[in-house]
Amino acid sequence: MGVEKITQREWEEKIKTGRVVIDCYADWCGPCRMLSPIVDEIANEVENVTFYKLNVDEAEELARRYRIMSIPTLLFFENGELKNTMIGLRSKEEIKAELEK
Repeated sequence: MGVEKITQREWEEKIKTGRVVIDCYADWCGPCRMLSPIVDEIANEVENVTFYKLNVDEAEELARRYRIMSIPTLLFFENGELKNTMIGLRSKEEIKAELEK
């Protein structure tokens, strides 16, 4: 399915339905660039989960609201409710294990 980039304006609409994972990143972040292909790969393998990327430099209000102090950060939502957060570079296995919970 792939990973779509979203903006702060689209946020509320995108997270409210189903299972959603948001990859919070910044263009200058090395670990974010390392995590991106892992997230892309999982997005193409996993069904019933929608993946988005959010540039925190362009969405400072959301970064404050969700207390994103370190990136990359993955936010796991279900029907608009934040269920879990993973901070830092994570393996494909760790992310998939979280999705299977």
